[in-house]
Amino acid sequence: MNLNRNILMLFVCTSLLFLTAQVHAVEEETQGNDRTNQRDIDTTSPDSNVRSIDEWSYAPIYEQGGFRAEKMLEAKVFGTQGAEIGEIGNIILDQKNQVLSVIAEVGGMWDSGDRHVSVPWDEAVVSEDGVKVPVHQDNVEEFNIFREFDEAYVYKQELDRTKAVEEDVAVGPRTWKITDILHDYVKMKDGTDYGIITDAIFARDGVIQAIIVKPANTETVQGPRAYPFYGYPEAWRPGDTHYILPFAKEDIEKLPVFEYEKYKRAGNS
Repeated sequence: MNLNRNILMLFVCTSLLFLTAQVHAVEEETQGNDRTNQRDIDTTSPDSNVRSIDEWSYAPIYEQGGFRAEKMLEAKVFGTQGAEIGEIGNIILDQKNQVLSVIAEVGGMWDSGDRHVSVPWDEAVVSEDGVKVPVHQDNVEEFNIFREFDEAYVYKQELDRTKAVEEDVAVGPRTWKITDILHDYVKMKDGTDYGIITDAIFARDGVIQAIIVKPANTETVQGPRAYPFYGYPEAWRPGDTHYILPFAKEDIEKLPVFEYEKYKRAGNS
């Protein structure tokens, strides 16, 4: 009798533990969904940091000078002697949407095979021809993408699981890659589908000035438009299904088409 009673008690305890685990799992999933939904609510609600479209102008973008993300990606990379040594593969940014470093593929001409390096932004010089970096055959290991960074540029835990390191590397919890947002879908604040992010505009100091969005429905909205970037880390994070423009349809209709030729004529890259 005691044996049967013990078996019954063991069965009951095991069942209770299983049910408790299931309840906790459901609660965690619900809380995760609530956090996601809350962030969506926060990004679509009025925010004192979001400027009115009436206050937004392309003039500073045209006049102040800078560079485009799409042109920077795959731009030629030149070494200390002025010779071409590779090309840019990605751009790493911090929580203030400021460039921290550029990822470049270099070294094919050094008989050591191509490798990816990370060059701090303050050591890179951007020009119309490409990007000059202080990398040469003798110091290339100093820019090894695996080295430790104070700012956690590259998430080493993820890199350790990767056999071949490419420009599309995993980054740390305080950083993100420009390729994370390029070609993301865009919705307006009411949830209406709007278009795709095709480019990002940077000032010369490496801070994002704007994102370029191409409307999906060109019958109602013509041409690409530039918008202020309200993104990482509050309103958007890498892996999000879409980017939310904190504006209404009547707001974006006021904007003119962004003129790439005018931007280029101003001496921008």
